[in-house]
Amino acid sequence: MLLHCITITTSALQNTVVLSDHSLLAKQIGVPINKPCIVFQKRQSQCYSRWDCIQKLEEHHLRQMSSLLHPSRVTETPHREPLLYVSSTVDGHILCVGQDGLVSIWSANLKLKKTSLILDENENKLQNRRLKWVSDSILMAHYNKLIIGTCNREIRLYELSNLEPYCQIVALETMPLCLDYSVRGEGECVISYGDEQGCVNILLISSVAETLRNWTKYPPVEEIPTISSNAIYEQESITFIRWKVHNDWVTKIQYIPSTESIISSSNDDCTALVIGYVSRTKNVKHRLKTLMGSSTVSHNKFAPPATASPARRFQCDESVFKVHKGVKTFDFCRESNILVTGGLDRNIRLWNPYVPGWPIAILRGHTSPIGFLCIAHGSTNIFSVSLDSTIKVWDIEDHSCLLTVMPKASQIRGEMEACYFSPDLRALYVAAETFGLLQFQYKENQNQDSGTSHNKPIFCCQYNQQLQHVISCSEDSVIKVWDLKTGQLIVKVCEAHGGAAVTCMALDTIGKRLITGGADGSLKKWDSSTLGYMHTIKQATSSADEVTACTYADLYDNRYIISVGWGRKISIFLDIDDEVVEGSYPQLDWIRSMEQGHKDDILCVASCPPHFLATSSFDGEVLIWNLSSKGRRNRLEKKKTAAMLVASGPRGYIAFWNIYGRGSLFAYFSSSKERSTVSYMAVDDKDFLLCAGDQLGFLYIWNIAEYAINGPEAKPPVLLHSWNTHNCSITCISLMNEHQLLLTTSLDCNAKLWSLKGEYIGTFGQREPWNIKEKSSWGLSESNPSSETTSDSFGQESTRTFDTLKKSKMDAEMIWDTCTSKMVTDDELAEELKQRQIDRLHRSKQFQWKPIQHDANQMNSYRSLPLCELADTQLAFHKPNLAAELDDPFQLEI
Repeated sequence: MLLHCITITTSALQNTVVLSDHSLLAKQIGVPINKPCIVFQKRQSQCYSRWDCIQKLEEHHLRQMSSLLHPSRVTETPHREPLLYVSSTVDGHILCVGQDGLVSIWSANLKLKKTSLILDENENKLQNRRLKWVSDSILMAHYNKLIIGTCNREIRLYELSNLEPYCQIVALETMPLCLDYSVRGEGECVISYGDEQGCVNILLISSVAETLRNWTKYPPVEEIPTISSNAIYEQESITFIRWKVHNDWVTKIQYIPSTESIISSSNDDCTALVIGYVSRTKNVKHRLKTLMGSSTVSHNKFAPPATASPARRFQCDESVFKVHKGVKTFDFCRESNILVTGGLDRNIRLWNPYVPGWPIAILRGHTSPIGFLCIAHGSTNIFSVSLDSTIKVWDIEDHSCLLTVMPKASQIRGEMEACYFSPDLRALYVAAETFGLLQFQYKENQNQDSGTSHNKPIFCCQYNQQLQHVISCSEDSVIKVWDLKTGQLIVKVCEAHGGAAVTCMALDTIGKRLITGGADGSLKKWDSSTLGYMHTIKQATSSADEVTACTYADLYDNRYIISVGWGRKISIFLDIDDEVVEGSYPQLDWIRSMEQGHKDDILCVASCPPHFLATSSFDGEVLIWNLSSKGRRNRLEKKKTAAMLVASGPRGYIAFWNIYGRGSLFAYFSSSKERSTVSYMAVDDKDFLLCAGDQLGFLYIWNIAEYAINGPEAKPPVLLHSWNTHNCSITCISLMNEHQLLLTTSLDCNAKLWSLKGEYIGTFGQREPWNIKEKSSWGLSESNPSSETTSDSFGQESTRTFDTLKKSKMDAEMIWDTCTSKMVTDDELAEELKQRQIDRLHRSKQFQWKPIQHDANQMNSYRSLPLCELADTQLAFHKPNLAAELDDPFQLEI
């Protein structure tokens, strides 16, 4: 009996797909295809005709897409051959490499910028000459190179800036079908490739920069410096290792730096995926023979003879995963310790990498072989793309399908060729007959109570007054935007600066753009409301050029972005609204001369309209730079008699300086009895309040409305409030005058909100939301009962008794008397600087200084103020490396 209607329950519509006919619908849900329709169990159901049901499914799918997906963007490509590789460059562009050697460069929103045919042999097509084909490619981002493998058994390197040939390695034993590149250590890297013989080939390169330069000195062949594979293997800086791993072609290869192992896959059932060590072994006999020198290491430095078969690893040195029909693609997440595989059998398998016997789960739903898998960093989502260009999003924890995007909905035509997931944009790039961009929205689980705002220490925070948002950044390169009124997460970006920590941030005056600096030396611009990536202002260099602080400044009726860091230089960029080519952001000259600039790492920068910029360095020196601009501020009206610069130093001392004349010291006092170093300071918009946080997590608020306005002060300002906010060093403070609130962040991974009287409101990311206008929703039970209060936020007397107020003022006087009797001497300061200099030598490098030409518009050093040490030796939190503990290199097996 044929059924002509279908009953759908509400719950059955949760994970549906868009289907073109009822037979596909039946196939998707597991019913024999020869039946034209099916019946679900009746439960609060409605009856629809066959075509009405399909229409309802499509409408539901579109609603589901709108909640998790922005509208897709699809464009035609200039490529006539299949694309093999898609990736993002360090400047935010998207690079595509075709099989015929055609390279196209796109903007992040799919605007074609440039095309170039890098294989000259294909450009000058000769009738008697066969075309050369690209087998795979990979970016060597740290050295601005593009690596490609060819079907002629070659590996070529190209300059990424102009796509000109750099050098080539020829006469390889096998064809490099799939490539991988990874950094191994300081000045070291790993280039690995899989071949048609099922072998894994590994090049361990030390002194990479020097090695690459030496390669360019070899004789050119067809105008490209050429080095043979035998010459490569004989170089002292290169170790070549080759393992026989699979019984079929290698489909993908990836190096894992944390365990020094290689993951490779093939379409062979018995050797579908193998995880093995690069060189070391657990075999005790082999170790003993190697130590005694009676055995030749099987993974020797030089290439084996062409007739010799490649060596196999010992069984104890690799884990073999058996999968029906093999593995075509995979991905590994170190944080979650999850390995995900997919292939011709159309199933996705989740594995524990230490348990190869059986998968954790099998995810079914694709109707064609799976060609791409990616575990999104910082979330529990898996992105999968099958060869028919169907995209699915899965949840790792409950093993469910969150979203399915069919080609009809995404408008991507043809069979999937290459994919790339951008963590910065939370976007998936899919290359087929057309090139598509799908940008996803991350919906955080609001019921999840992690207990902290971030997983890693928070380095900086900002308050966006226009949008009523709080922005925080952490050591694991994560940026989060929170709702101030409720404390709930709005949006977040993972790997904002790749793997480098986000060290600082600044908002423009209208709260529209966010600037972030990274530990890798890069500077990026974002949309502050959506955290959408806009531009890379300054390219990443190295950890020796870490950006420590950044700010905005108005000069000559223009907006400028100013950053400082370990490079001992001040970088100034013109802030423009127009779209600019990545890597060509307008920039002024850098100030780094030995005569005028800092002689040590610059730690802080602060701008003061109309024409002042202050910078401080690790050696305790503060430089005031004279700029030309317009504008006024409260203390500038009494610039000759008022202190305009506040600086902090060791033992909790705070100094007020007048920057006119000879740089007079107007006030000098200790912030606390504990003498803890002040780690961060902030003032309100009207210069009424001064807030300081120390390394012990204590916060202090002083009334400075009339302090040091008319000359030097003999006593410290009135202490309004003080309380303990965090368990360790405070990293940032932000005042919100219109709400009378205060934001603090710390190395304890928390961002907390307080009233200016020390009342605890909540921690951003907590399970229960708050309402800043209703005190009943505040976490009053968690506020510090030992907080001291002497007056309200603007210097008026509080409701406490006169005796209590008098006692607090006496305590303040006692602090002043104690610190004035024990002022920090030059000898003590020199000794402390010397000790800290020893502690930081491991992270500093020598820089070669180059003289610069000065012009009339360049900043001039206005005054150099000798001051106390400003550096903050912060505590470091390290997450236990459980995987490393399981992978014991001394576990011996015979």
